[in-house]
Formats: sequence, structure tokens, C-alpha cells
Amino acid sequence: MTPHAPPWSHSCRVVDSADIASVRAYDPMAPIVAIVDPSSPSDAVLAQLAGADVVLINTDHDDRAELEQGAMSELADRTTLDLAMRAASTIAHRRRRVAAVSRQAGHDVAQALNVIALAAEAGQRGRIDADDAFERIRHLVEQAAPDAWRAGHAHRSSAAVLTRVEVGTFFMRNDLPAAITIAPPPHGLHMLADERRLAQAITELAENAQRANATTILVEALATPDGAWIDIVVSDDGKGLAAHHVDTIGDPFVTDNPSGRLGLGLATVAEQVAELGGQLRVEPAGDRWTTRIAFSFPRVQANTTSYPAADEAPVDQATAQANILEGVVRHAPLSESLEAIVQAIEQQLPGAVCSVLLLHDGSRLRHGAGGRLPRAYRDAIDGVEIGIGQGSCGTSAFTGQPVIASDVTTDEIWADFREIATAHGLRSCWSTPIVAAEGGETLGTFAVYKSTVWKPDDAAVRLVSRFTHLAAVAIEHHRLFGALAESEARFRSAFEGAAAGIALAARDGIVLKTNPALADIVGTSTDQLSGTNLLDLVEPSYRSRIRDAWAHLDVLVDGAGNESVEVLLATAPDRPTTWLSMHTSPIPGQSGQPPYLYVEIRDVTAARQHLADLRAREAAEAANRAKTEFLTLVSHELRTPLNSILGFAQVMQLLDLDDDQRGNAVDQIVKGGRHLRDLIDGLLDLSRIESGQLGVVAEPVDVIGIVRDTIELVRPLATRSRVTLTESASTATPTEVVADTRCVRQVLINLLDNAVKYTGAEGTVDVRIEQLNGRRIRISVCDSGPGIPNESLSAVFRPFHRLEPTSGSERDGTGLGLAVSARLMQEMDGAIGVSSTVGVGSTFWVELPARDQSAPAPADERRAATTSSRS
Repeated sequence: MTPHAPPWSHSCRVVDSADIASVRAYDPMAPIVAIVDPSSPSDAVLAQLAGADVVLINTDHDDRAELEQGAMSELADRTTLDLAMRAASTIAHRRRRVAAVSRQAGHDVAQALNVIALAAEAGQRGRIDADDAFERIRHLVEQAAPDAWRAGHAHRSSAAVLTRVEVGTFFMRNDLPAAITIAPPPHGLHMLADERRLAQAITELAENAQRANATTILVEALATPDGAWIDIVVSDDGKGLAAHHVDTIGDPFVTDNPSGRLGLGLATVAEQVAELGGQLRVEPAGDRWTTRIAFSFPRVQANTTSYPAADEAPVDQATAQANILEGVVRHAPLSESLEAIVQAIEQQLPGAVCSVLLLHDGSRLRHGAGGRLPRAYRDAIDGVEIGIGQGSCGTSAFTGQPVIASDVTTDEIWADFREIATAHGLRSCWSTPIVAAEGGETLGTFAVYKSTVWKPDDAAVRLVSRFTHLAAVAIEHHRLFGALAESEARFRSAFEGAAAGIALAARDGIVLKTNPALADIVGTSTDQLSGTNLLDLVEPSYRSRIRDAWAHLDVLVDGAGNESVEVLLATAPDRPTTWLSMHTSPIPGQSGQPPYLYVEIRDVTAARQHLADLRAREAAEAANRAKTEFLTLVSHELRTPLNSILGFAQVMQLLDLDDDQRGNAVDQIVKGGRHLRDLIDGLLDLSRIESGQLGVVAEPVDVIGIVRDTIELVRPLATRSRVTLTESASTATPTEVVADTRCVRQVLINLLDNAVKYTGAEGTVDVRIEQLNGRRIRISVCDSGPGIPNESLSAVFRPFHRLEPTSGSERDGTGLGLAVSARLMQEMDGAIGVSSTVGVGSTFWVELPARDQSAPAPADERRAATTSSRS
């Protein structure tokens, strides 16, 4: 394909800024590149005003020799100068074209309108036939219409924006019609064009082809043999162009299909191509295609001083890998890293077109990179399900092994994709799985396509193996940082939006970051909280609790565990009391660094008040129930002896009794009265204890002496019941306890009285004294009675609870002795308990604090403490 003469057939003039005016005056349409002195910024402005198309800074401003195009390598690098000259020539070409078209169109339109007026007047006056006048006018209008359309060329041309365009990138990022098949262009082709207008021109040709019933539309980009031009060729298999249309391509209102764009389609394309500094022409169609239309655009250099030769050595692998890894480290988008890998291998394997497919959800492959792979083919295979027979990539991803289809037209695994591959000129495909470095997970596939039957050699296998591993690194790095970014976003959202106050603090409590909720709780701002110590937020008396909790975190491993405390917020005296719950967890620091603290703080004032109210209500309800039960028991216990007294008194009043009967009645009345008295005394004792009116005097008490005195008081009862009383104590046992003598005596009398009462005839009761841990003395009353069932042990210290009488004994007592004893021991900071075995006997014991023998008190020392009521 040989394009017509380039638009800079008028030589581009490269001149000093001082010569611009004279050159422009001599040739108003000439393309001019001006070289200006960098030490004088105003020169650039003046050069543009004088008419320069492009202004370059002179890199060697000391050289003021005569400037000639052939000597410019001394003043500017060849790449920049070449681009400047082509740009200036394109601008000048557009300027000449606009001027010529506008001048010619204006002249033609004016002439046509003049002739139309004359023909209309002649027809009106009858000088010529009216039909003949009409036919002449119609013919003139047809001639004037193209000129009228061309007259608007100046306005339409003003929107062109010329940039350096890489052809492969252009095809990849411009949304061309889906019907177009794009042949992979050679790597590194750059041209000077307007991307938007170029895409519009290709789209217009594709729509024309579809209107001409084309089923296949192919777009190719090729460099001309001389390296100066890039041809964009659009081929289709439609009905083709009429012969007269081939000769008039680019003329307006010439069409084979009047319904389509009124014949302005190709005219618009031709105009757009011309505005971009290119040319439009019709190429020989050949066997497969019916129409081939080519655009020729000036090729510009990229980053080299000469155009790349076909056999140019590619960038070395080490440099390519280093560049890719640099992009991975700086967190470049995954598509950018994968595209760089694809381009690196394409440079190493001449004639290859490569792509990366990423495995999604473990079942489907999605496009990841491969801008030179035809778009229609990419769309066709995007989302393919992996499995045997799903082309090279689908099979490779499924098996985890490389798959080589040297000829897709005969390979069985390409049966479903053979047609779409051959339609885009793809004859062989080699796919390699991209496998994660750890775990062996398949991440995607790397494919190498060629337009010929081909198998990779050992060098190609080694090359792709290295870059496939690099792709795995890029994908895993992207996943890792994507997951980290997502996790950070979730944490940040949860942190900022949490209802609870949250602080991230150093190990000593210095606040590093807080959320708005914490600032609201403590009544300040997040900025004021930053840098403060969490300990300063609470009352001083509670800070030790927090320190202890944080100290316990030191024994936790890898951040496991947490500590919670409730503390009082430090507030001004006029502010209400605020209770805080501080829940602390350690966050491991970096290697060798101490952990951070994650502290969740909640205002629990209302919760504590609610709990206190609930407990108070429950305690009041329990007290009311106990009071009701107690009153019921008291009423029953009082009525029993009272009924006996009243009954025998009425008998004596109503009946005439003999002396024995009267004496028996009197005994029963006396017995009932005494029982009633004992009940009242016991109730009064309980009442005084519960109300805190019982004065307990804590003093040294000789425990052996008081035990012996108590035994002597109970011995008459034991003698009558034929029960043997004994006492045993170790000589090493301390003789003194700290207690109230009267209370201890009453407790021991109650225990001995019960033991004698329930033991029965011929039984034994032994009082033992022993030391416990050097700080407590236990007094045990052991009997040989029938024992107490396990189900009754828990109730023996309840008021009015009495055991069933033993054989031959009566149910006696008020049932208050053990209850009073338990409350008395509680008042003296002592303890009371029982153990029993049915058929063997029972042991009731009390414990009292031993007096410290190492610091004896004076004889008159007394430590009295009036206790308050206790629950």
C-alpha cells in the first residue's frame, strides 16, 4: 500500500524566532517550526504571534549559526524535532485545506446561485421553456450542494485534537462496534492522530459496511515499508462499492444507499482523516473481501531515535521483570502489572499475542490482560467455564497442567471455540496455569496465541514459566493488599460508627486514636483525647484496677484473652456520677514491638442503676416473703402453747376436777407458759440481732473454762436423760478466743441441750476443742444420737425447724435455738456448721478466731463493736 504524497510535501521550515515573520510573509501556508532561546521566555510568545506552528526550546542556545533542517541534530534531539516537523506540517496542511475548500466552495456556491437566479428569471419571462429552466436549476443545485457542505469544513475542523497515539492501546481503550474484528497490531506503533475522530471514522466505515450487508468487518494496523506511515485498513465482505463510487470516494452526496446518511458517510470519514493529517483511499479487495478502505497516518517516534526494525532486539528479561516487580511493589493496578507481563512476553516471542485469564469462584475464567487479542474474541471467551474440552485455557485451569494446541483447527479440546478462533486469525494456543506460590491454588491461565501452527521450544517454556510465576506474585499481592484494604475499610467503618467508645492506646495507656462515641461518653472531642492517658479519665482511686488488669495482659499470648473492669469517670463536682466499663484486649505489635491496647468503653451508669434497683426490689420482695413466712410460723408456734394453756384453764373452770386432775392441768399450764416464755425470749433475741440492738463485746475468752462451765450447767439434764458428757482438748490448743462470753455460752448451751435431748438414754456427748491453721479454734459437740438425714441438714438453722423426736423422747424446744446460735456466730465473725451420719450420730461445731498469743493485751483491754444489722 503506497499512500499519496504526504501533507508536508511543502517543505517544513525550521527557523530561528527572528526569521519567522519573513518566512511567513513569503509563504503564508508554509509549516514552520521555530527554535527559541530558553533564556528569554517571551520569545516563545512572540514566535507564536509571528505565525510559528510549533515552538521548540533550543537545547544549545549558544549556537546561533544559520539554522537548516539538516543541521538540527545539534540543537534538539531527533525524536522531538521529527514530531515537531510532522505536527507543523499537519497543522499547515489543515490550514491550506480549510482555506482552499472555503475559497472554492464560496466561489462555486456564489456562481451557482447567480446562474440559478438567471435561469429562474429567463424561465419566468418565457425566454426558455419552464421545464428546461427547472431542469437547469435542479442540476445547478446538485452541483452547489457539495460546495455548500464543504463550506462548513472550517467549522468542523476546529475540534480536531492531535496527540501521539499507540495503536494497540487505541484499539484496547476505545469502544468500537462489537461487529468489528481487530487484528492484533504490531507492538509499539505510534501515530499522530485524534483518538476520538479516528474512532468515529472507523465506526462510520463499519456502519456503512453493515448497511451493505457485511457479515465480517476486519480492522488492521500496519506500518508501511518505509516506516513513515501507519495504515489503518477496514475490510468487509458486504456488497462492495460501485465503480463510480470508488472514483468519487470522499465526495459528499454520493451513495449507493440513499437511505443511509444521504451519502455523507464516506465524505465525513475522508474529511476527518484529512483533518488528522492522513489520507483515505480504496485498496484492491482480493478474494475474501469485497471492500478495503485504508487510512494513512503519519507515524511518529515513541522513545527511540529511529523506527524499530522488524528484527530489533526486545527489552531484556531482567529489565522487564524488574519493571513489573516495581509496579507490583508500588501497588499498581493488577491490570497494569498483568498487561506489562503480556507485553514483555510478546516482545520476547515475535508474532505472539498473549493474554491472562483470571479464575473467579473456582469455576470461570475472566479477562485479565491482553490488549492485542481481538476484542470480539476476548468477549467470546470471557466467562468460559473450566473443564476438559474448554479450549486450552479452560482445560489448563481445570487440570492444573500446561495445554498446547499446536493447531486449533484439529485439536479436539477446541471444538467449541474453533470457529471464533479461526475467524480472528488464531491458529495455535499454548496455555499455562498460573499457580499460587503457597498452597498450589490455580489463580488463572497465561495463553500464547499465534496465527500459524506452532509449538513452544524449551526457551519459550522457560520464558513463560518465569513470567507466569511473576503473574502469580502480582495476583497474590493484589489479593493480599485488596483484602487488607477491605479489612481496613470494614474496621474503619466499624470503628467510627460503633455505639461503644473505642480507643487504640499504647501499652502505657497513651491514646493513639479514638472514635466519636468515646468523645461523647467522656464529654470532649477526639482531638483533645489524642495523646492523653486513659488512666486520667477515671477517678484516682480506680486507676489501680486498670493497671492490674493491663498487667494481667502481659501473660496473654498472641493477643488472646481480655480484661474488664468497671470504674468511675473523673468528672467535675457539679456533674452526675458516671460509671464506665472498660474492656481491654491486646493487639500484637510488629516484630519486637510491645502490643497495643484495644479498649472498648461503655457508659454503664444506667445499667448499674437498673441492676441496683432490680436487686433492691428482689431483696424487698424476699424480705416480704420471709416476713410473711416468719409471721406465719410465729403465729403457729405461739398458738400451740397458748391453746394448751387456755384449754386446761377452761377445763379447770368448767369441770370439777379431783386433786390429781387439777394438779396435772396446772402442770400443763405451767409447761405451756414456760414454752411461751422461751418462744418470746427467742423471738426477742432474733429481733435484737436483726435490728442491730444486740451489743457484742469482742474480748479474750478462755474457751476451755467456758466449755467446762457450760457442761456443768447442762449436766443435770444429761443425768436425767442418762447421757454421758465428756470434754477433750489438746494441751497444745490455745486457750483463748476473741469473742463475747455471754454469746459463746448461749451458743454452747443450745448445742449441748439439743445434743442431750436428741441422743437418748445411755448415749454420749463429747465436747472437743481443736486448733485450725493456727488462726481459728473449733469447738465440736459430738453426739451418738440417731443422726440427721441429709435432706434435713440444710434446714437445721432455720427458725422453728425441729427434728422428729427420737424413740422415747418428746418433741420439745422452740426451734429457735440453732437459728439464734447461727446469728450470734455471725455477729462474732465466727462460723457454725453440722455434719451427721444416720444411725451413728451428729456433730455441731463452731469456729472462733484465736487470740494472737504473740501480742497479749492488757488485762483491761476491751475491743467493743456494736454490729449493724446484716442480711
